[in-house]
Amino acid sequence: MRDRGSSCQSFLSASAFARQAVSRDAIGRTVHRERLLRIGWAYPGLLPGGGEETRRLADPPGGRAWIGQVREQGEGLISQKRRRRRLRSRWRGEMEVTGLSAPTVNVFISSSLNSFRSQKRYSRSLTVAEFKCKLQLVVGSPASCMELELYGPDDKFYSKLDQEDALLGSYPVDDGCRIHVIDHSGARLGEYEDMSKVEKYEISQEAYDQRQNSVRSFLKRNKLGRYSEEERAQQEAESSQRLTEEEAQAGAIPVGSRCEVQAPGQPPRRGTVMYVGLTDFKPGYWIGVRYDEPLGKNDGSVNGKRYFECQAKYGAFVKPSVVTVGDFPEEDYGLDEM
Repeated sequence: MRDRGSSCQSFLSASAFARQAVSRDAIGRTVHRERLLRIGWAYPGLLPGGGEETRRLADPPGGRAWIGQVREQGEGLISQKRRRRRLRSRWRGEMEVTGLSAPTVNVFISSSLNSFRSQKRYSRSLTVAEFKCKLQLVVGSPASCMELELYGPDDKFYSKLDQEDALLGSYPVDDGCRIHVIDHSGARLGEYEDMSKVEKYEISQEAYDQRQNSVRSFLKRNKLGRYSEEERAQQEAESSQRLTEEEAQAGAIPVGSRCEVQAPGQPPRRGTVMYVGLTDFKPGYWIGVRYDEPLGKNDGSVNGKRYFECQAKYGAFVKPSVVTVGDFPEEDYGLDEM
């Protein structure tokens, strides 16, 4: 009686460990087999080296039935593992997967409603239903009217994302893939891109001046910014001083002299001074230079007003502080000898 009670107690105490062992992916490894042998029971259905040598205890009443249930669970888990292995093998045949999958994936989003693509990062743990809700903010289509298609980095069609409760990571989604959203709501292409159809709120300057809770009224009440007499007077004084300095620098740069322009962050450029004085496009004194090479921005005219003559892309306007007048002959790059 003691032996039978002790055997039953062994089976009951081993049940929790057995259920954990059945649910593990490494169910057939040697370490599990050794642990089961130490407890004193086993059956051939789960252990790769199982057999008569592993049956060391007599089965108590009901033990065989319990072992049969565990064996069915183990065979079911093994079948699921085999199905997953076949599924992964099939996806590997269509798309090369290397290394472990990252928790997030960078994909391109395209839509039948938009002419542009967006690059976004999403978690692989999202379900397809949750993923559609996030796509609403990107493409503008309702989640209930979406049909998703997966394309590889080479725009090869892989599959449809049609299982609402499936995880995004269960599909062969990798960095660089494209997910195309097909809209079935009846909207037209470009409907959400035409900003002229968006109603805008506009207010006149007179009505804005009458508001008491605006930024402009706040600056006026506190005499800040351009409404501050002290700051305005200081800005005018600084502008006048800067204009005087530029006038003195421009007076030392005669028209027709050779010069070298050294703008911040740019290599030196040589050319000829073509204009010195004030301009209409910006306040202050400017120096018009005709470069020896097509390194400029204009042909001597800005906003329809011509200040000097030169070829296109040879003219530029710079401040007097970056111009040095002197003996700067044209550089010979040896192009004529080639």
